[in-house]
Amino acid sequence: MSVDTPHTKFLLLFAIVRFDFPVNSEYPANSVSVVKVFSSQEAADQEASRPNHVNENKSCRYDIYVTRFIA
Repeated sequence: MSVDTPHTKFLLLFAIVRFDFPVNSEYPANSVSVVKVFSSQEAADQEASRPNHVNENKSCRYDIYVTRFIA
C-alpha cells in the first residue's frame, strides 16, 4: 500500500467536486462541477461533509480530489 506524499515541485490542492445524478446523457459535463478548492485537506474534508450531510436525500454527492497548482 502506498502513502500519498506531497510532490516537492508542486503545491497540492484539494478540490471539492459535485456530481449530480443521474448523469445527463446529452450533456454529461453539466452533471459535474468544481465547487471549491482548498490548500488544506482537513478544510476540504470539513467543507465537503457539510453539503453531503445536508443533501443526503438528494441525488448529488460531493467528493474531494487532489490536484496540483502549477504557477
